[in-house]
Amino acid sequence: MTIRSRLLSFRFAAKGIGSFFKQEPNARIHLAATAAVAIGICYYHITGMELIALLIVTGLVWAAEIMNTAIEHLVDFVSPGFHAKAGLIKDLAAGAVLVLSVTALVTGLIIFIPKIFYHAV
Repeated sequence: MTIRSRLLSFRFAAKGIGSFFKQEPNARIHLAATAAVAIGICYYHITGMELIALLIVTGLVWAAEIMNTAIEHLVDFVSPGFHAKAGLIKDLAAGAVLVLSVTALVTGLIIFIPKIFYHAV
């Protein structure tokens, strides 16, 4: 493994992330949610542990959504027509994103709701 090959791998990864943002509508939804979390982090007093929790769940959701997109493209490539197993594979991948998204939402609510109510009083 040369330095050049490592740099190329980062370039390919960045290209994949760029394609994700250009082609996937869900990327905009996750970007809006991430922006809301970032605003909350800047506006409210967030402890170090809360910040770590928010960073972890946000990163996991992004990674899961990108992986789900890769799985969908792969399934569409190898099985362009309708196939029940292909549909199941895509549904399972989407379900993983949903589980992580709900986990991230609950984490955010646990962290931000007390701060919002305390700040409003």
